[in-house]
Amino acid sequence: MRLRFAWIAWMAAGCAGVLVAAAGASGAQQGGARAAAAPDAGEERPLDAEPFPAEPSKQPTAAEWKTAPRVRLSRTGPAAAGCRGYRRREWLRIRCPELTVSAISLLGGKTEGVAFWIDPPRGGSELPRGGEVMFPIRRGDRRVIQILTFGPGYDGPFTLLPAIVVQEQWLDDEPAPTVTAS
Repeated sequence: MRLRFAWIAWMAAGCAGVLVAAAGASGAQQGGARAAAAPDAGEERPLDAEPFPAEPSKQPTAAEWKTAPRVRLSRTGPAAAGCRGYRRREWLRIRCPELTVSAISLLGGKTEGVAFWIDPPRGGSELPRGGEVMFPIRRGDRRVIQILTFGPGYDGPFTLLPAIVVQEQWLDDEPAPTVTAS
């Protein structure tokens, strides 16, 4: 019987730790090699503040991303409040530095130019904290990307759970794209 109570206490502690990490505990360390490369200063501009190029361009380099302006997505839900968007030419990068990320997946849409990154664990944690998606936004595009986190579920305290869904579309008859994160 004692063994059972010890196991339940251990599971509860694990669930609480995952929930605190997923909620962005104030004691969490900030930083990381990838986060240091992301620009955080500056005002957010509208996503379509600058015109999108008519012809496809190459993926931006790391140096180009360092100076990329921050942009405001068309709509952001509470789950994505800590995420930031950056735009260079027609390329968009959405970075969520404080989200505990377990997986990122393209659920549907064009795969051309889509890239994901999950930061390695930091600050003594065994869980990855932070991740990003990058893709081009071109007329006629449609994409749905899901970012998953850990949480309690049927598979125990480390069940993969949906955290954020990023949707991008630019219909042919629309003047600008729509990008949401919720």
